Parts: sequence; structure tokens; C-alpha cells
Amino acid sequence: MNTKTAGRRVWTWSAIATSTAAQLVEIWIVGAALFGWGLTRPDPDPEADSPAFFLVFGVPILTALLTVVCSVVTLALVMPTVTLAHRVGRRWGGDALWWTPATSAVTSAAAVGATGLGAAVFGGHVGAPVVYAWWWFAITVLIAPAGMTACLSSQRTALGRPSLWRPLLLRGGAGAVAVAVVATFAGILWETATG
Repeated sequence: MNTKTAGRRVWTWSAIATSTAAQLVEIWIVGAALFGWGLTRPDPDPEADSPAFFLVFGVPILTALLTVVCSVVTLALVMPTVTLAHRVGRRWGGDALWWTPATSAVTSAAAVGATGLGAAVFGGHVGAPVVYAWWWFAITVLIAPAGMTACLSSQRTALGRPSLWRPLLLRGGAGAVAVAVVATFAGILWETATG
């Protein structure tokens, strides 16, 4: 589990936890933005239940499920990206942190290509090239920030400093809540103004 690259451990528990936390924060911020966007859309069923039930019961269950999914994505895509960034940085110079976005594009291209090849060979289904391009872009956007935070956490752990996953999760989660609150108030003001 603790793969050493360039004299430093790459696959550490702090890097894995930080990457998982970064992905959760990304998903929370996107969810808060979509929630705010949904407030500005006309409601097709005005008699529907309020979102309070979902916020109280659905969000904790969804967060637990997303934690498992983010952990799998971390182990399958993010940590190989960070390992590749360390090896590229060692070979061609530079810090692995700055190689991470480029290697995340390579890792996501390999994942999308393998999935597309598997679907074509075993299922006979071939998607349009633009579909593969959008999936490549979405996976790259998901794993690049998580890879950079995992790389930074790995560097901090090697220096004996504490990991980043707790502050990232607490501050990022608070940021997502702040975005949701601001979006809610903006939606209320919009509805009041436009009537």
C-alpha cells in the first residue's frame, strides 16, 4: 500500500483520505449549485413535499454512499495519477504537484478508452466520439483537483506535518453549505422580485 517513489511514499492513508475528501467537497459544491439553480426554475408540481425531508434524511445516506464511490475512484484513478505524476516529475524534473493535471488527463483517457473498448468488444455498443470526449473531460475535472490535494497531502506527511483531509472536509463542506444558503436566499429574492 505504501508505494515509494522518488524517496517518498505515494500511497499513504492520508493521501487516500485527502483525495476522497476532495472529491466529496467537489460533489457537495456541485450539488449546492444545482440546488440553487433548481430554485430559479418553475416548479412543475407546486403541491410537492418540501426538500427538508431530503436534506434531513437523504443527504446523510447519499453522503455515505458517495464516500464509498469516491474511495473507489481514489484507488482506481487518483492514486495511479499521483504515482504517475511522481514518476514523470522524477524523470523530467519539476514537482509532482504540477504534473498531476497532465497525468490526470492521461489516466482518465486510459479509463475512458478501456471502458469504450470493453463496451464495443463485449456488448457491441459504440458511442459517438463526443460522448467519449465529455466523459474524458468530466473524469479529468473530477480527478485533477483530488490528485493535486493527494499529492500535497503526501508531501506534507513526508515532512511530518498533519494531513489535509480534516480541514479540507470541514472547510470545503462549510463552503458548500454557504453556497447552498446564498443560493437559497438568492432564489427567494428572485422569486420575490419577479413574483
